[in-house]
Amino acid sequence: MVQVGDIVVLGTGLRYAVLEFLGNASGGQDVRLIRRNADGTYSSFQKSAEFLVPAETPVFEPGDEVTIDGFKGTYMSREADGDVARVMLEPRRRQLSGGGFVQIEAGIARASFALLVLQNRKVT
Repeated sequence: MVQVGDIVVLGTGLRYAVLEFLGNASGGQDVRLIRRNADGTYSSFQKSAEFLVPAETPVFEPGDEVTIDGFKGTYMSREADGDVARVMLEPRRRQLSGGGFVQIEAGIARASFALLVLQNRKVT
């Protein structure tokens, strides 16, 4: 059985990350899959869980350097339900368009584990 964040292969040969599990009208379980396109956008769709072929279960260790939406940080942990990752983002400075800057201190971010996988592992 696959989990959120696992990488699966479809019959087309394309690899997707498991984003979430959903119930379907027939009482079974569907999975929402997601992948990053070459242009940086994302594609997702829903598929029956029984037709998935597991390819990889990505693992992050506390202290691993990661990025979330371009922000650098350090992986901390995965929350109990497994769908959310906790990342300590590095402090950063943002330049304002009118001049000046905003200093953003280090802080903990919560992010979808599947998106963490897509942004930090090669899924082609």
